[in-house]
Amino acid sequence: MFLQYLLSLLAGNPPPRPTPPAKPRLVLLPDNSFDAKCLDGSPPGYYFRPGTGAGKSMWHIYLPGGAWCTSAAQCVVRSKSALGSSTFYPDDPTNKTLSPPFNGILSSNSSINPPFHNWNLVRLIYCDGAGYSGTAGRLEVNAATVLYLDGWNIIQAVIADLKANHGIKSAAQILLSGSSAGGQAVISLCDRIAAALPWAPTKCIADSGFFIDSKDRAGGYSWRNAAKSLVALHKPSWPACMDALPETDRWECFFPQYTLQGVTTPIFLFHTFFDITASQIGGLLPWNSTYAYSCLAEVLRTATDVTGIIRRKEWSSIVWKSNYCTAGERDALFGAASVLYDELESIIGSVDTVAAFVPTGVAHTVLFLNTWTNAWIRGMSVESEIVRWLANEMSDRFVHM
Repeated sequence: MFLQYLLSLLAGNPPPRPTPPAKPRLVLLPDNSFDAKCLDGSPPGYYFRPGTGAGKSMWHIYLPGGAWCTSAAQCVVRSKSALGSSTFYPDDPTNKTLSPPFNGILSSNSSINPPFHNWNLVRLIYCDGAGYSGTAGRLEVNAATVLYLDGWNIIQAVIADLKANHGIKSAAQILLSGSSAGGQAVISLCDRIAAALPWAPTKCIADSGFFIDSKDRAGGYSWRNAAKSLVALHKPSWPACMDALPETDRWECFFPQYTLQGVTTPIFLFHTFFDITASQIGGLLPWNSTYAYSCLAEVLRTATDVTGIIRRKEWSSIVWKSNYCTAGERDALFGAASVLYDELESIIGSVDTVAAFVPTGVAHTVLFLNTWTNAWIRGMSVESEIVRWLANEMSDRFVHM
Protein backbone atom coordinates (compact mmCIF):
# COMPACT_ATOMS: atom_id res chain seq x y z
CA MET A 1 0.00 0.00 0.00
CA PHE A 2 2.78 2.43 0.93
CA LEU A 3 4.73 1.55 -2.25
CA GLN A 4 1.68 2.32 -4.39
CA TYR A 5 1.28 5.64 -2.59
CA LEU A 6 4.99 6.47 -3.08
CA LEU A 7 4.91 5.66 -6.82
CA SER A 8 1.79 7.78 -7.28
CA LEU A 9 3.43 10.61 -5.37
CA LEU A 10 6.55 10.48 -7.59
CA ALA A 11 4.30 10.52 -10.64
CA GLY A 12 2.75 13.75 -9.39
CA ASN A 13 -0.63 12.14 -8.78
CA PRO A 14 -0.90 11.16 -5.09
CA PRO A 15 -4.06 9.27 -4.18
CA PRO A 16 -6.27 10.82 -1.52
CA ARG A 17 -5.44 9.72 1.99
CA PRO A 18 -8.26 8.08 3.93
CA THR A 19 -10.21 10.41 6.15
CA PRO A 20 -8.99 10.03 9.74
CA PRO A 21 -11.68 8.97 12.21
CA ALA A 22 -13.35 11.73 14.15
CA LYS A 23 -12.58 12.02 17.83
CA PRO A 24 -15.30 10.91 20.24
CA ARG A 25 -17.26 13.84 21.62
CA LEU A 26 -19.33 14.07 24.77
CA VAL A 27 -23.10 14.38 24.46
CA LEU A 28 -24.99 15.28 27.63
CA LEU A 29 -28.77 15.04 27.96
CA PRO A 30 -29.88 17.61 30.56
CA ASP A 31 -33.43 18.04 29.23
CA ASN A 32 -34.27 14.49 28.18
CA SER A 33 -37.94 13.55 28.06
CA PHE A 34 -37.41 10.62 30.45
CA ASP A 35 -36.13 12.91 33.22
CA ALA A 36 -33.19 10.52 33.56
CA LYS A 37 -30.34 11.53 35.86
CA CYS A 38 -27.07 10.15 37.18
CA LEU A 39 -26.93 9.23 40.86
CA ASP A 40 -26.01 12.80 41.87
CA GLY A 41 -28.65 14.44 39.66
CA SER A 42 -26.26 15.43 36.88
CA PRO A 43 -27.37 14.76 33.30
CA PRO A 44 -26.67 11.37 31.74
CA GLY A 45 -24.83 11.14 28.47
CA TYR A 46 -22.54 9.30 26.12
CA TYR A 47 -19.55 9.68 23.84
CA PHE A 48 -20.24 9.53 20.12
CA ARG A 49 -17.79 8.82 17.31
CA PRO A 50 -19.37 8.78 13.82
CA GLY A 51 -18.68 5.91 11.47
CA THR A 52 -16.67 6.23 8.28
CA GLY A 53 -16.67 4.48 4.92
CA ALA A 54 -18.39 1.11 4.97
CA GLY A 55 -19.01 1.58 8.70
CA LYS A 56 -21.38 4.54 8.32
CA SER A 57 -24.45 2.31 8.59
CA MET A 58 -23.00 0.08 11.32
CA TRP A 59 -23.51 0.90 15.01
CA HIS A 60 -21.68 -0.22 18.13
CA ILE A 61 -23.23 0.73 21.51
CA TYR A 62 -20.97 0.06 24.48
CA LEU A 63 -21.94 -0.17 28.17
CA PRO A 64 -18.88 0.36 30.42
CA GLY A 65 -18.67 -1.48 33.71
CA GLY A 66 -17.64 -0.42 37.19
CA ALA A 67 -19.41 -2.69 39.72
CA TRP A 68 -22.63 -1.68 41.48
CA CYS A 69 -23.88 0.07 44.61
CA THR A 70 -26.20 -2.12 46.66
CA SER A 71 -27.01 0.23 49.55
CA ALA A 72 -27.91 3.90 49.80
CA ALA A 73 -24.65 4.57 51.64
CA GLN A 74 -22.61 2.97 48.84
CA CYS A 75 -24.53 4.95 46.23
CA VAL A 76 -23.87 8.22 48.07
CA VAL A 77 -20.13 7.56 47.94
CA ARG A 78 -20.41 6.53 44.31
CA SER A 79 -22.38 9.68 43.42
CA LYS A 80 -19.27 11.72 44.18
CA SER A 81 -17.19 9.91 41.56
CA ALA A 82 -17.17 9.23 37.82
CA LEU A 83 -19.34 6.16 38.52
CA GLY A 84 -22.18 8.33 39.77
CA SER A 85 -21.82 11.74 38.12
CA SER A 86 -21.31 13.01 34.58
CA THR A 87 -19.41 16.04 35.90
CA PHE A 88 -16.19 14.02 35.85
CA TYR A 89 -16.28 13.40 32.09
CA PRO A 90 -14.23 15.61 29.73
CA ASP A 91 -15.63 16.97 26.48
CA ASP A 92 -12.57 15.72 24.59
CA PRO A 93 -11.56 12.39 26.10
CA THR A 94 -8.16 10.77 25.76
CA ASN A 95 -7.13 7.23 26.55
CA LYS A 96 -5.87 8.48 29.92
CA THR A 97 -9.14 9.91 31.16
CA LEU A 98 -11.56 6.99 30.76
CA SER A 99 -11.53 3.47 32.13
CA PRO A 100 -11.53 1.40 30.05
CA PRO A 101 -10.19 3.77 27.37
CA PHE A 102 -11.09 3.69 23.66
CA ASN A 103 -9.03 0.54 23.19
CA GLY A 104 -9.65 -2.98 21.93
CA ILE A 105 -13.01 -3.34 20.19
CA LEU A 106 -13.63 0.39 20.81
CA SER A 107 -10.48 1.49 18.93
CA SER A 108 -10.62 3.42 15.66
CA ASN A 109 -7.30 1.83 14.64
CA SER A 110 -7.93 -0.83 11.98
CA SER A 111 -4.88 -2.87 13.02
CA ILE A 112 -6.14 -3.07 16.62
CA ASN A 113 -9.84 -3.40 15.86
CA PRO A 114 -10.31 -4.85 12.36
CA PRO A 115 -14.04 -5.65 12.63
CA PHE A 116 -15.41 -2.45 14.20
CA HIS A 117 -12.85 0.37 13.82
CA ASN A 118 -14.99 2.37 11.39
CA TRP A 119 -18.43 1.79 12.95
CA ASN A 120 -20.46 4.50 14.67
CA LEU A 121 -19.50 4.19 18.32
CA VAL A 122 -21.74 5.12 21.26
CA ARG A 123 -20.08 4.77 24.65
CA LEU A 124 -22.47 5.42 27.53
CA ILE A 125 -21.54 7.09 30.79
CA TYR A 126 -22.11 4.53 33.57
CA CYS A 127 -23.47 6.63 36.41
CA ASP A 128 -26.51 4.82 37.84
CA GLY A 129 -24.90 2.10 39.96
CA ALA A 130 -27.23 -0.73 38.87
CA GLY A 131 -26.04 -1.82 35.46
CA TYR A 132 -28.28 0.62 33.54
CA SER A 133 -31.39 -1.09 34.88
CA GLY A 134 -32.78 0.84 37.88
CA THR A 135 -36.29 2.25 37.93
CA ALA A 136 -36.62 3.37 41.59
CA GLY A 137 -36.16 7.04 40.68
CA ARG A 138 -35.67 9.76 43.28
CA LEU A 139 -34.49 8.55 46.70
CA GLU A 140 -34.23 10.98 49.59
CA VAL A 141 -31.45 9.57 51.75
CA ASN A 142 -31.65 12.39 54.30
CA ALA A 143 -32.53 16.09 54.38
CA ALA A 144 -29.30 17.00 52.62
CA THR A 145 -28.85 14.09 50.22
CA VAL A 146 -30.93 12.91 47.27
CA LEU A 147 -30.05 10.07 44.89
CA TYR A 148 -31.51 9.23 41.47
CA LEU A 149 -31.80 5.55 40.55
CA ASP A 150 -32.61 5.97 36.86
CA GLY A 151 -30.59 3.37 34.97
CA TRP A 152 -33.28 2.19 32.56
CA ASN A 153 -34.45 5.75 31.87
CA ILE A 154 -30.86 6.62 30.96
CA ILE A 155 -30.88 3.86 28.33
CA GLN A 156 -34.18 5.15 26.92
CA ALA A 157 -32.95 8.76 26.86
CA VAL A 158 -29.79 7.80 24.96
CA ILE A 159 -31.72 5.78 22.38
CA ALA A 160 -34.16 8.66 21.87
CA ASP A 161 -31.28 11.08 21.28
CA LEU A 162 -29.56 8.73 18.84
CA LYS A 163 -32.81 8.52 16.88
CA ALA A 164 -33.41 12.27 16.90
CA ASN A 165 -29.89 13.52 16.25
CA HIS A 166 -27.57 10.84 14.88
CA GLY A 167 -29.55 8.74 12.40
CA ILE A 168 -29.45 5.38 14.14
CA LYS A 169 -32.79 4.54 12.46
CA SER A 170 -30.80 4.14 9.24
CA ALA A 171 -28.58 1.46 10.78
CA ALA A 172 -27.92 -1.75 8.87
CA GLN A 173 -26.49 -3.55 11.92
CA ILE A 174 -26.39 -2.76 15.65
CA LEU A 175 -23.98 -4.32 18.13
CA LEU A 176 -24.51 -3.90 21.89
CA SER A 177 -21.45 -4.72 23.99
CA GLY A 178 -20.36 -4.31 27.58
CA SER A 179 -17.62 -5.29 30.01
CA SER A 180 -17.78 -6.48 33.63
CA ALA A 181 -20.88 -4.86 35.17
CA GLY A 182 -21.61 -3.61 31.66
CA GLY A 183 -21.34 -7.19 30.42
CA GLN A 184 -23.83 -8.33 33.04
CA ALA A 185 -26.08 -5.47 31.89
CA VAL A 186 -25.81 -6.60 28.27
CA ILE A 187 -26.92 -10.10 29.25
CA SER A 188 -29.82 -8.81 31.35
CA LEU A 189 -30.95 -6.13 28.88
CA CYS A 190 -30.01 -7.62 25.49
CA ASP A 191 -33.56 -8.52 24.46
CA ARG A 192 -35.08 -5.33 25.87
CA ILE A 193 -32.61 -2.99 24.15
CA ALA A 194 -32.92 -4.95 20.89
CA ALA A 195 -36.70 -4.47 21.08
CA ALA A 196 -36.14 -0.71 21.41
CA LEU A 197 -34.06 -0.80 18.20
CA PRO A 198 -36.41 -2.76 15.90
CA TRP A 199 -35.33 -1.29 12.58
CA ALA A 200 -32.00 -3.18 12.35
CA PRO A 201 -30.61 -6.58 13.35
CA THR A 202 -29.12 -6.33 16.85
CA LYS A 203 -26.57 -8.65 18.43
CA CYS A 204 -24.91 -8.52 21.86
CA ILE A 205 -21.40 -9.20 23.20
CA ALA A 206 -20.78 -9.55 26.95
CA ASP A 207 -17.16 -9.53 28.12
CA SER A 208 -16.55 -10.84 31.67
CA GLY A 209 -20.18 -10.40 32.67
CA PHE A 210 -21.09 -14.02 33.48
CA PHE A 211 -21.09 -13.64 37.26
CA ILE A 212 -21.89 -16.91 39.02
CA ASP A 213 -24.32 -17.64 41.82
CA SER A 214 -22.18 -20.19 43.68
CA LYS A 215 -20.77 -20.77 47.15
CA ASP A 216 -17.88 -18.60 48.29
CA ARG A 217 -14.82 -19.81 50.20
CA ALA A 218 -16.69 -19.48 53.51
CA GLY A 219 -19.59 -21.61 52.28
CA GLY A 220 -21.94 -18.64 51.92
CA TYR A 221 -23.40 -16.81 48.91
CA SER A 222 -21.73 -13.39 48.65
CA TRP A 223 -23.02 -12.70 45.15
CA ARG A 224 -26.57 -13.75 45.95
CA ASN A 225 -26.80 -11.44 48.95
CA ALA A 226 -25.48 -8.51 46.89
CA ALA A 227 -28.01 -9.25 44.13
CA LYS A 228 -30.88 -9.28 46.63
CA SER A 229 -29.79 -5.87 47.97
CA LEU A 230 -29.45 -4.43 44.45
CA VAL A 231 -32.93 -5.57 43.46
CA ALA A 232 -34.49 -4.16 46.65
CA LEU A 233 -32.80 -0.77 46.28
CA HIS A 234 -32.83 -0.05 42.53
CA LYS A 235 -35.91 -2.01 41.38
CA PRO A 236 -34.18 -3.04 38.12
CA SER A 237 -36.07 -3.31 34.86
CA TRP A 238 -35.80 -6.98 33.89
CA PRO A 239 -39.50 -7.64 33.23
CA ALA A 240 -39.23 -10.75 31.07
CA CYS A 241 -37.34 -12.52 33.85
CA MET A 242 -38.94 -10.91 36.91
CA ASP A 243 -42.53 -11.35 35.81
CA ALA A 244 -42.00 -15.11 35.77
CA LEU A 245 -40.76 -15.25 39.38
CA PRO A 246 -42.22 -14.57 42.81
CA GLU A 247 -40.93 -11.37 44.36
CA THR A 248 -38.70 -13.26 46.79
CA ASP A 249 -36.78 -14.90 43.92
CA ARG A 250 -36.34 -11.93 41.58
CA TRP A 251 -32.70 -11.57 42.59
CA GLU A 252 -32.08 -14.54 40.27
CA CYS A 253 -32.52 -12.20 37.30
CA PHE A 254 -29.11 -10.68 38.08
CA PHE A 255 -27.35 -13.94 37.25
CA PRO A 256 -26.81 -15.06 33.63
CA GLN A 257 -27.09 -18.73 34.58
CA TYR A 258 -30.77 -18.10 35.35
CA THR A 259 -31.61 -15.54 32.64
CA LEU A 260 -29.90 -16.76 29.47
CA GLN A 261 -32.32 -19.64 28.98
CA GLY A 262 -34.88 -17.09 27.80
CA VAL A 263 -32.70 -14.85 25.60
CA THR A 264 -33.91 -14.58 21.99
CA THR A 265 -31.40 -12.00 20.68
CA PRO A 266 -28.04 -13.47 19.55
CA ILE A 267 -25.45 -13.03 22.31
CA PHE A 268 -21.71 -13.83 22.38
CA LEU A 269 -20.10 -14.39 25.78
CA PHE A 270 -16.40 -13.99 26.58
CA HIS A 271 -15.32 -15.08 30.05
CA THR A 272 -12.15 -16.69 31.43
CA PHE A 273 -12.63 -19.76 33.61
CA PHE A 274 -10.88 -18.19 36.63
CA ASP A 275 -11.67 -14.48 36.19
CA ILE A 276 -9.73 -12.85 39.06
CA THR A 277 -12.07 -9.89 39.58
CA ALA A 278 -15.19 -12.05 39.59
CA SER A 279 -13.41 -14.43 41.98
CA GLN A 280 -12.68 -11.63 44.43
CA ILE A 281 -16.06 -9.89 44.22
CA GLY A 282 -17.82 -13.23 44.64
CA GLY A 283 -15.88 -14.05 47.80
CA LEU A 284 -13.92 -16.92 46.22
CA LEU A 285 -10.62 -15.17 47.00
CA PRO A 286 -9.65 -12.37 49.40
CA TRP A 287 -9.00 -8.81 48.19
CA ASN A 288 -5.23 -9.29 48.05
CA SER A 289 -3.95 -9.15 44.49
CA THR A 290 -0.57 -10.79 45.20
CA TYR A 291 -2.21 -13.66 47.04
CA ALA A 292 -5.02 -14.00 44.49
CA TYR A 293 -2.71 -14.12 41.46
CA SER A 294 -0.41 -16.62 43.22
CA CYS A 295 -3.36 -18.81 44.08
CA LEU A 296 -4.73 -18.67 40.53
CA ALA A 297 -1.28 -19.35 39.06
CA GLU A 298 -1.16 -22.51 41.16
CA VAL A 299 -4.63 -23.48 39.96
CA LEU A 300 -3.58 -23.13 36.32
CA ARG A 301 -0.19 -24.83 36.83
CA THR A 302 -1.71 -27.91 38.37
CA ALA A 303 -4.73 -28.14 36.09
CA THR A 304 -3.72 -27.85 32.44
CA ASP A 305 -6.83 -29.75 31.33
CA VAL A 306 -9.14 -27.55 33.35
CA THR A 307 -12.32 -28.32 31.45
CA GLY A 308 -11.68 -32.06 31.76
CA ILE A 309 -11.22 -31.72 35.51
CA ILE A 310 -14.30 -29.53 35.84
CA ARG A 311 -16.39 -31.91 33.77
CA ARG A 312 -15.35 -34.91 35.91
CA LYS A 313 -15.28 -32.93 39.20
CA GLU A 314 -11.79 -34.27 40.00
CA TRP A 315 -10.15 -31.10 41.32
CA SER A 316 -9.95 -32.55 44.85
CA SER A 317 -7.39 -35.08 43.59
CA ILE A 318 -4.96 -32.43 42.34
CA VAL A 319 -1.63 -32.38 44.19
CA TRP A 320 -0.95 -28.84 45.40
CA LYS A 321 2.73 -27.98 45.82
CA SER A 322 2.61 -24.47 47.24
CA ASN A 323 1.21 -22.77 50.29
CA TYR A 324 -1.15 -20.63 48.21
CA CYS A 325 -4.88 -21.33 48.22
CA THR A 326 -6.63 -22.91 51.15
CA ALA A 327 -8.72 -25.99 50.54
CA GLY A 328 -11.84 -23.83 50.83
CA GLU A 329 -10.56 -21.37 48.23
CA ARG A 330 -9.57 -24.13 45.81
CA ASP A 331 -12.97 -25.75 46.16
CA ALA A 332 -14.70 -22.37 45.68
CA LEU A 333 -12.64 -21.56 42.56
CA PHE A 334 -13.19 -24.90 40.88
CA GLY A 335 -16.80 -24.98 42.06
CA ALA A 336 -17.52 -21.64 40.36
CA ALA A 337 -15.68 -22.73 37.20
CA SER A 338 -17.66 -25.96 37.25
CA VAL A 339 -20.92 -24.02 37.48
CA LEU A 340 -19.75 -21.78 34.62
CA TYR A 341 -18.92 -24.77 32.43
CA ASP A 342 -22.06 -26.75 33.26
CA GLU A 343 -24.38 -23.77 32.83
CA LEU A 344 -22.84 -22.72 29.52
CA GLU A 345 -22.93 -26.28 28.21
CA SER A 346 -26.59 -26.56 29.19
CA ILE A 347 -27.59 -23.13 27.88
CA ILE A 348 -25.77 -23.48 24.55
CA GLY A 349 -27.20 -26.96 24.14
CA SER A 350 -30.76 -25.69 24.48
CA VAL A 351 -30.66 -22.03 23.37
CA ASP A 352 -29.39 -21.51 19.84
CA THR A 353 -28.97 -17.73 20.27
CA VAL A 354 -26.07 -18.06 22.77
CA ALA A 355 -22.39 -18.58 21.90
CA ALA A 356 -19.35 -18.50 24.20
CA PHE A 357 -15.56 -18.22 23.99
CA VAL A 358 -14.08 -19.33 27.34
CA PRO A 359 -10.29 -19.53 27.62
CA THR A 360 -8.54 -21.05 30.62
CA GLY A 361 -7.17 -17.90 32.22
CA VAL A 362 -7.61 -15.28 34.93
CA ALA A 363 -8.00 -11.99 33.01
CA HIS A 364 -11.02 -9.68 33.36
CA THR A 365 -12.40 -7.59 30.44
CA VAL A 366 -10.10 -8.82 27.68
CA LEU A 367 -11.96 -7.47 24.63
CA PHE A 368 -11.22 -3.89 25.65
CA LEU A 369 -7.44 -4.37 25.61
CA ASN A 370 -5.41 -3.53 22.51
CA THR A 371 -4.13 -7.12 22.64
CA TRP A 372 -7.63 -8.63 22.45
CA THR A 373 -6.94 -10.32 19.10
CA ASN A 374 -4.27 -12.43 20.84
CA ALA A 375 -6.89 -14.52 22.66
CA TRP A 376 -6.80 -17.96 21.02
CA ILE A 377 -8.26 -21.39 21.81
CA ARG A 378 -7.29 -24.48 19.80
CA GLY A 379 -6.24 -22.42 16.79
CA MET A 380 -9.29 -20.17 16.89
CA SER A 381 -8.98 -16.49 17.78
CA VAL A 382 -11.73 -14.59 19.56
CA GLU A 383 -11.66 -12.03 16.71
CA SER A 384 -12.27 -14.66 14.03
CA GLU A 385 -15.02 -16.30 16.08
CA ILE A 386 -16.79 -12.97 16.63
CA VAL A 387 -16.63 -12.25 12.90
CA ARG A 388 -18.02 -15.71 12.12
CA TRP A 389 -20.72 -15.26 14.76
CA LEU A 390 -21.77 -11.90 13.28
CA ALA A 391 -22.09 -13.59 9.89
CA ASN A 392 -24.03 -16.55 11.41
CA GLU A 393 -21.15 -18.87 10.43
CA MET A 394 -19.81 -19.93 13.84
CA SER A 395 -19.59 -23.74 13.67
CA ASP A 396 -18.88 -24.40 17.38
CA ARG A 397 -20.90 -22.14 19.67
CA PHE A 398 -19.00 -23.24 22.81
CA VAL A 399 -15.29 -22.66 22.27
CA HIS A 400 -13.17 -23.71 25.26
CA MET A 401 -9.97 -25.60 26.05
